[in-house]
Amino acid sequence: MTKISTGIPGLDDVFMGGILKGDAVLVQGTPGAGKTTLGLQFIYHGAKFCNEPGMVITFEEFPQQMYRDALNFGWDLQALERENKLRIISTSPGVFQRQVQDAQGIFQQQAREMKVQRIFLDSVSHFQRITTDPVQLRELMNSFLNTLKQGGFTTLLTQEVAHEERGVVSFEQYVVDAVIRIFVLEVRDFDRKRFIEVLKARGQNFISGKHAMQINEQGMRVYPRPMARRLYRASSAAVADSARRVPTGIGGLDRMLEGGLIEGFSALVAGDPGSSKTNFALQFLAEGVTQGERGLFIALRESPQKLMNSARSIGLNLEQMVNDGNIHILHHSPIQIDPDALYWEIEETLQKQTFKRVVLDSLTDLEPSFHDDIKRLRDYVYALIDLFTQHNITSIVTRQVGEETADKEVVESDLAMVFDTILALRLRRIQDHIRKTLVLLKVRGSNHDSGVRLFKVSNEGILVETKFEPTSRFLRQLQRL
Repeated sequence: MTKISTGIPGLDDVFMGGILKGDAVLVQGTPGAGKTTLGLQFIYHGAKFCNEPGMVITFEEFPQQMYRDALNFGWDLQALERENKLRIISTSPGVFQRQVQDAQGIFQQQAREMKVQRIFLDSVSHFQRITTDPVQLRELMNSFLNTLKQGGFTTLLTQEVAHEERGVVSFEQYVVDAVIRIFVLEVRDFDRKRFIEVLKARGQNFISGKHAMQINEQGMRVYPRPMARRLYRASSAAVADSARRVPTGIGGLDRMLEGGLIEGFSALVAGDPGSSKTNFALQFLAEGVTQGERGLFIALRESPQKLMNSARSIGLNLEQMVNDGNIHILHHSPIQIDPDALYWEIEETLQKQTFKRVVLDSLTDLEPSFHDDIKRLRDYVYALIDLFTQHNITSIVTRQVGEETADKEVVESDLAMVFDTILALRLRRIQDHIRKTLVLLKVRGSNHDSGVRLFKVSNEGILVETKFEPTSRFLRQLQRL
């Protein structure tokens, strides 16, 4: 039951530690999905970093092509060949079949001399050049795999599929120990994205479902689907009674919260466009700096320079805080953002550095990536908030809501259950002026002021003003919550 690393970041996590040593793993996918890249990375990693010499058997590419393609990722396969840690053999299926079964054949001799532990065969689809009879093909595969298992090799085999057919099972899937499927799917009608899924892993657990995958200049990387490690908070009220309060830096809001947000809890700041959600978040992080607490700002809407300009307009020197190392800005454009890749980038950032406050601005920019899959969006946000909680980080997530969206809908949305606190910011016409109002719609495990308050934004920050009289239809709705 020994597990070995595939060498593909993230894929070992999907297999909960790697694939089983001595297993035969089938990698299926359409042309261009990345099957060969996965196989070469598996072999290179083993030979370079694990002292596990490898052999590549190819039925359609010449060694020079593989040398060239591998160098694009910085993998010098020829150097490994000179060290007798790797061998690439270009042959035909028939010749290879005979060599494998011949104990004195070239393949068996080289495998013994090199002490080969990993084999990559590209691809088993070419066995149909030997026979197209399905019974004979299955017997051929069984015999071939049994011979490799007896040799103690861990084997990756690729197989082409013409297109994605859900529910279709090939006989090759039955005879191997594990099956990996790579998809290239069209998203948002104008982009294509790679996903990877483990369909089978005999004798070991794995994370099911599709996982985002990318191929860049370092090779292949998998981003396992984020999953929350805890399904609920145990006795949140008891936690709230004993936990430290984290001041937001907005005096009136802290009074409404009876001292501030609860340490390690999460808050959703939802509001109309232009209702100062980002300013609330900036002041929250700036207050953390005065408290000696480092902050992380995950910016999906504004560039770092725009954030610094916004902060300057409310009297905050964000640039100085960043230069001093008190605030770190993680910026991504929402146009082509991969939420799974973002999650793991955040996770790696939290592992490398210590933060006490985190802001995600904004959830609205992430939502299109989930293609109206509300359940997956909710699970993703839950996993993200759970990640912050594990690090005892107090977090604020902003989200834009439509001008006509009733606050009741915010509270009863699928996302509301994820957050401990919900703060609604609204723009309301009062006589001939547009006024900004705030109300705490939810504070888990704590008393709070539920009144509707006016607030304004000045060059000295956000000022929460007097209680707003309930004269509008909007405020009557709030009273009924």
